[in-house]
Amino acid sequence: MDFSKFSFFKKYLRHDKELRLSFDFDLIEITGRNSKTFDDYQSLLHFLENNPEKRIFITRTEVADFFEEDNNIVINITSYQEFCKKIGQSGKNRTQAYLAQRIKHYSEDDRKRIIADSTEEEIIKNIGQEKLEAIIEKIKSIGSPEIIEKDKIIIINDNNKKQIIEQILEGGYSKDFWDLISSKDPELTDSLSAGRVQAYRRKVVDDLKDRLTKDFSETSGDDSWQRWIYAHNWLFGTNYQKPIEKQKINITGVMPDYLFPTLDGFVDILEIKLPSFEVIEEDVGHIGSWVWSGKTNYAIGQVVNYLSEIDRLKLEIEKQIEVKYHKKVSMLKPRAFILIGKNDGWDISKKEGLRKLNHVLHGVEVLTYSDLVKRGEIYVELSADNYEKIDQNPERDERSIQ
Repeated sequence: MDFSKFSFFKKYLRHDKELRLSFDFDLIEITGRNSKTFDDYQSLLHFLENNPEKRIFITRTEVADFFEEDNNIVINITSYQEFCKKIGQSGKNRTQAYLAQRIKHYSEDDRKRIIADSTEEEIIKNIGQEKLEAIIEKIKSIGSPEIIEKDKIIIINDNNKKQIIEQILEGGYSKDFWDLISSKDPELTDSLSAGRVQAYRRKVVDDLKDRLTKDFSETSGDDSWQRWIYAHNWLFGTNYQKPIEKQKINITGVMPDYLFPTLDGFVDILEIKLPSFEVIEEDVGHIGSWVWSGKTNYAIGQVVNYLSEIDRLKLEIEKQIEVKYHKKVSMLKPRAFILIGKNDGWDISKKEGLRKLNHVLHGVEVLTYSDLVKRGEIYVELSADNYEKIDQNPERDERSIQ
């Protein structure tokens, strides 16, 4: 990537920090005025503020979506703004959500696990026959045939490629084999895992829809809502690291069972209630007005207590997490989400009622299970759009998948 093409730049001052965005075009062409601002730029600045080692380059032509080289991130402004319009995410977290969608954020272990859990049909369905053929050709080229015994060379053809792919997906190869694939052709594991991630997310959304037709416990048992939601917390629109269990950090006081570290080093909390509970109720004394239901009001009280205790024990919690989990997080102003009820069949008045009630909460947001389904469907749709763009622009495959 020739970064010298990004000859335009804007400087922004945020909390006594000078942040910089670079462009390969004059921003006036988009804004129509000599302005430093454009739609959703604040989220980019928030990301830079929390990742000072990174540099962001905004383009209209160099890449059609996204490219990363070391600490340099190149983002197509049209792709980014279209994503921000679709995603149900607070303004300052949109860049984090955008970057988390890109395949490079999956670790090598994640890719291997995803591939091992796949079937050939899922791979073909999600990455397409044409890309699969290209992968087969790459597999053929791996290794050094001149130093391998002739009777140990695997010949891949139309008759046995299904069997070969199935054997690969069974995960029966050694670590050395996967290391060889990664070193020879790093995008190979990305290509295989991209389709599997798409299929996995679609299954999670379908599973959520099915669960909402049945009765499950709030917290008891392996199939409880708490366990299921914690396992699939990506549905909330922010990518989280592995949850931190209260019992492992030796903190006394009123605390949630789990803390959720975000990718940018902060922490959120989540309170889960049943989808059968009412979220809000009509205020019979005031026509057109709505109030929290008893169940929601109780949950709000719970998370307010959690947030108060976390603020009081902030330094102690940070220290315990660093000791037990060997990671640094900031307990500064955690956000709290309450998942409760459904909004299927609500009229516009009731939907507006929930939005108004949410607006006056500070650091707390009430979501319904119906909202969670919609967010999951958006993620699947966005992933599908991304893969379609890759297929339509084969010359961009390497940059897009890395």
